[in-house]
Amino acid sequence: MNVGDASASRSRIQLWFAARSPWQRRGLAVLAGAAATLAHAPFQFTLAFVAAAVVLVWLLDVSATKERRLRSAFATAWCFGFGHLATGLYWVAAAFNVDSSAWGPIWGVPSTLALAAGLALFFGVGGVLAMLLWTNDARRIAAFAIGFFVSEWLRGHVLTGFPWLLPGYVWTPGGPISQLASIAGIYGVTLLTLLATAAPAAIADGGQSAGPRFAPALVAALLVGMGWGWGAQRIAGAVADQPGALPVVRVADSGLGQAEKWQTRPDQEWRVLQRYLEASGAPSDDNASTILIWPEGAIPVVNFFMLENPDFMAALGRGLGDRALITGLTRREMQPEGLAYFNSAAVIDGVNSEPRLSQTYDKHHLVPFGEYIPFWSLVSNFNIAPLQRIGAGFEAGEAPSRLVVPGAPEAVVLICYEAIFPGMVPRGEGRPGWIAMVTNDAWFGGGSGPYQHYAMARYRAIEEGLPMARAASGGISAIVDAYGQEVASTSEGALYAEAQLPSALAETPWARWGALILLGLLATVLGLRLAPSGNRPGGQAS
Repeated sequence: MNVGDASASRSRIQLWFAARSPWQRRGLAVLAGAAATLAHAPFQFTLAFVAAAVVLVWLLDVSATKERRLRSAFATAWCFGFGHLATGLYWVAAAFNVDSSAWGPIWGVPSTLALAAGLALFFGVGGVLAMLLWTNDARRIAAFAIGFFVSEWLRGHVLTGFPWLLPGYVWTPGGPISQLASIAGIYGVTLLTLLATAAPAAIADGGQSAGPRFAPALVAALLVGMGWGWGAQRIAGAVADQPGALPVVRVADSGLGQAEKWQTRPDQEWRVLQRYLEASGAPSDDNASTILIWPEGAIPVVNFFMLENPDFMAALGRGLGDRALITGLTRREMQPEGLAYFNSAAVIDGVNSEPRLSQTYDKHHLVPFGEYIPFWSLVSNFNIAPLQRIGAGFEAGEAPSRLVVPGAPEAVVLICYEAIFPGMVPRGEGRPGWIAMVTNDAWFGGGSGPYQHYAMARYRAIEEGLPMARAASGGISAIVDAYGQEVASTSEGALYAEAQLPSALAETPWARWGALILLGLLATVLGLRLAPSGNRPGGQAS
């Protein structure tokens, strides 16, 4: 880009941003990032993300005029990412406050800010990538979308990944626009969201007539409208299930807070079990559900392993009757290296009130520092333990596969953190009939975290075209259909939600050809950037 030409053709808005000091611009970037958080659950104020993206484009316009433009772009984008993640992930501090004697509140805030600062490095990379493709005309909107899409994809994959607060989640799950995830997945929706929300920034371009300035915003509005219309039509075409076609599922919670569940009372496991059985209803009820789902770590008592306790299992069987239960639990097994611990889910089949362990699934994608300590052999001397309190942490299991659930279609279980990663559900011949999710959202505290987690889980249902039954301790338990729409939930404070399991849809385009579709979208947006400039002389672009 010719810096002199760009400076001569800037608009009043661009000149205003250029007149700010470097620290003022960084402060504006932090504020814009914080505002973008309002577009995510529980607020879902999508226009806040539009405003934030536009401001970030204008700030990067200033970076493009600097001699060290890549450094300036990195700093600007990092500040945006820090503001966004610090406000969006503030609830992480709550996990440190559950066990104040070990961690104490003083660790929560600095740890959360450090996490936000580290993850914001990916935003900085996005700013650099965008700047490498930057222009002084509307084509920079495509450069912006490409740069930050790549950095968000990297954030979701590098070092096990943490794809929380992806731009695609600014659309209400189960709504019309969210249905695009059935075609493009959340990363495809993220790319389209970045392109559409940044488009209004071109309106402020100087040195151009109204047509080139307003065209990107008008095209973006048209595409959003078409996406909304297609999604609304897809939802309207849903066929209602016949009563009795599939089993009735009840997702239940104990109603105990995280600190209460971790009490060290000698009868604690029995107390918690009783709360779950009360929320699950009596097996003799005429309208009793046939499938029960309890959350991750349903009986979270240190050094208590329910599968190894005959008395506890007998009491559980009496409460189950002939129903099947999917529950989260901690299990252990002896391996050549010693005892190994697993964060697991078990299918327990009640037959004449006798519990029978059917299958188990060991969580595959563990939470770094929460469930295991990376590079444990190097850091073990520092007396650092994972937040879940199980020795040196859990061992990872195999990737999810179908589990046989008596009286229901085969299911795949996702445990907590796994629901934020697209593509974990088996495809093709291994495709299940529904998703059972167990999670402990009590770690997230009472703020935005549980709502964000629930919203992301609903996108997995849309991507795969599968219904989901979600049992969440301290969060929202719900039955969700294959369009991501809520059928029943505990959002009003109930201890359980119950509904007939919705039917599955045919395998979605995303489930079949997701990688090819995403590459095609990326190539299309790259084509917009590489298209010839439509600027007249005096408004040249690189």
